[in-house]
Amino acid sequence: MMLTPLKPEVLKVDDLSHEARRFRTIVWSFQRNLDLLFKGTGLTAKVDHAALAEAFARWRQKFDQSKHLADVNRNDYVIYAAGLMLRELIVAAPLKASQGEELPTLPGGIDHPLARWPEGYAYTSFCLSVAAAILKELGDDEPTPAEVTDDPGFWNSFRENTHEDPETAVGFFDLVCGREPNWAAPGVLWLRKAFAQHGKLLDDKV
Repeated sequence: MMLTPLKPEVLKVDDLSHEARRFRTIVWSFQRNLDLLFKGTGLTAKVDHAALAEAFARWRQKFDQSKHLADVNRNDYVIYAAGLMLRELIVAAPLKASQGEELPTLPGGIDHPLARWPEGYAYTSFCLSVAAAILKELGDDEPTPAEVTDDPGFWNSFRENTHEDPETAVGFFDLVCGREPNWAAPGVLWLRKAFAQHGKLLDDKV
């Protein structure tokens, strides 16, 4: 199952890097991702739009506080911002997935991670799709799902750790993108490897 079914859809949005900062864009793209991701799975989705708005508002506040640093490393900043969104979605929990039927049997008895944690898988799918589309729009290297995303055990660990400490969602998103997290402080921008290399520049900008 494709982790980023939404990406071709949001690539059609003009100036996505700015439109993604609008709640109306988040609402339709979040719902569209669920439609695509859950199609044929037997899963149904119920979205709490008040909780989604809460997640967006908290994300937008954090984004606005850090966006002046984006030019230090635009690529890594987009990944970081998407990880922040993932954190807020996990905390606000706007999605409730229910299973009306059994998930389709996959070849070789594969245990698909969507069956383990459909909400977390959907949040990750949404954030990765938008981040990849934005970076493609900017002509930059876009992230592709790392091999670890095929391991159901990864999603178990992801779910358990983020429920204990939501801040780890940023680190797990880095893993999804094939990057090395800073587990000591995954949500601190200037401690990310790509930003720490520009310490002097960061000192000048803060």
